[in-house]
Amino acid sequence: MQFTYIFALFFALVVAVFAILNAQPVTIDYVFGEFQISLAVVILASAFAGAIILGFLGIFRKVKEGLKAREMNSKIRKLEEQLKETEGKLGGAEAKVEELEGSLLDKESRINELQNKLTEWEDTEKAEEKADEKAEETVRE
Repeated sequence: MQFTYIFALFFALVVAVFAILNAQPVTIDYVFGEFQISLAVVILASAFAGAIILGFLGIFRKVKEGLKAREMNSKIRKLEEQLKETEGKLGGAEAKVEELEGSLLDKESRINELQNKLTEWEDTEKAEEKADEKAEETVRE
C-alpha cells in the first residue's frame, strides 16, 4: 500500500515538472467556443481528472468487494446453520440406530431363547415317544 502512495507521488511530480516545462499558451476549442489557456493548466487538469476517475473506480471496486464479502458471509452463516441442523439430525439418527441395535439384540436373544426351548421341547417329545414305544414293546411282550 505504501509503495502505491510513493509511486503516485512520484508520478504527480513527473507530471508537474512536465507541465511546467510546457507552459506555453494553447487554444482550447469546444462546441460552444474557444479560449486560450496555459498548456501546464491543461496537463494538470487532465491529470487531476484522471486521478478523480481512478478514485471513483477504486471506490466502486471497494463497494463491490464489500457487497460480495457481505454476500459470502451470509452464505457462510446459512451453511453453518445447515451444518448444525444436519449434525443435530445425525445425532438423533445415531441415537435411534443405537436404540434399534439394542432392540435387535434383545430380539435376537429372545429368538435364541425360544430356539433353545423348542430344541428342549423336541428332545422331550422324542424322549417321550421313545418311552412310549418302549412301553408299547413291553406291553406286547
